[in-house]
Amino acid sequence: MATESGKSFARRDRLLEIEKKVRGWWDEKDVFRAEPCEGTPKPGEKFFGNFPFPYMNGFLHLGHAFSLSKLEFAAAFHRLNGANVLLPFGFHCTGMPIKASADKLAREIQKFGNPPVFPKEAESVELQPEPEDAKFSVGLSDVEIAEFQKPEKWLTYFPPLAMEDLKDFGLGCDWRRSFITTDMNPYFDSFVQWQMRKLKDMGKIVKDKRYTVYSPLDDQPCADHDRASGEGVQPQDYTLIKMEVMPPFPPKFKALEGRKVFLAAATLRPETMYGQTNAWVLPEGKYGAFEVNDTDVFILTERAALNLAYQGFSKTPKATDVPSDAPDDYMALQVLKAKPAFREKFGVKDEWVVPFEIVPIINIPEFGDKAAEKVCLDLKIKSQNEKEKLAEAKRLTYLKGIYRWNHACWRMCRDESPRSKVIDKDQTY
Repeated sequence: MATESGKSFARRDRLLEIEKKVRGWWDEKDVFRAEPCEGTPKPGEKFFGNFPFPYMNGFLHLGHAFSLSKLEFAAAFHRLNGANVLLPFGFHCTGMPIKASADKLAREIQKFGNPPVFPKEAESVELQPEPEDAKFSVGLSDVEIAEFQKPEKWLTYFPPLAMEDLKDFGLGCDWRRSFITTDMNPYFDSFVQWQMRKLKDMGKIVKDKRYTVYSPLDDQPCADHDRASGEGVQPQDYTLIKMEVMPPFPPKFKALEGRKVFLAAATLRPETMYGQTNAWVLPEGKYGAFEVNDTDVFILTERAALNLAYQGFSKTPKATDVPSDAPDDYMALQVLKAKPAFREKFGVKDEWVVPFEIVPIINIPEFGDKAAEKVCLDLKIKSQNEKEKLAEAKRLTYLKGIYRWNHACWRMCRDESPRSKVIDKDQTY
């Protein structure tokens, strides 16, 4: 067969013809059908291979074929050596990616219609059609795409296509033993239930609470492989330092009279709070007063309050300042002390800054008890705008400060660690 360019693909076509004929012979003779041995097999007389189930939110790709080829070659080798080879194949349909994609499609159809009519000038990237639009990457019409609002559609559409691709690939699989996961397959579902019961009976499964990435939209945890992006992201443990606002309250707090009002600042290292000199507040930040119990009110951003509502801690736009050990805090304090105009710009009174000096709390062998000051001087950092140098300074002080330090407050805390002391005194949340 020749193309318009004059090139011949006769040899390629001949190979494809042979492939098709051989696959037909395999199917006719049940070459890859695996039956139990009559007796107990001796070592080397049987071989079982299994491939990690590919996820069925799209077509198989070259990476699947590359990885699978190693197992396929091994199975063929053992088969040629007379072993009874069992090679099944499963298709992974469990988890959030399919459900999340189906829900996202349903929201977009509700918002933009079907076929979709996008605004001429999308207000955000979220409103713009994705470059790899489903109908172009999968070859479906708008009407067909709408069917994928139901997760079950994904489970019936992609696995059969994947099976055909694997047959074209020449996989030596016993297709009687092909299956999908989820409770749409009662046999696999029963197997998983049996497995979980066995593990529970062995004491390997307990019901308890743990920190996890949570999706308010789906109202359930969103584990690592449940996310379309953000793999590797784990929960971050922050401690909120409670700084009580002392009466008399400013006029905006009049409605809160009779309640305890706290500024809540997040930190990764509560043990450094003994060296706290001040708190930073975003001048352009938008804060609200949120009840956390019957008596206490936290001043937070809406985002921070939402995180607290799900018992997850996130950075709040307020942060306490420990200039002895945090290079960014040290440089910010120096700027505030040295520049009256800068203080005036943000409404910072002289008495809030000028009288205060660094409070040494942690002694690091390489840096002494004022690590941030020494590292900033060593790196010749002159300004808060030297971001790269400050990042390196933070790396050095945090690296040494977390693992190699002596806390000046140990004696005060007696037998308790400074971290436990500050947390147990109800100064944190």
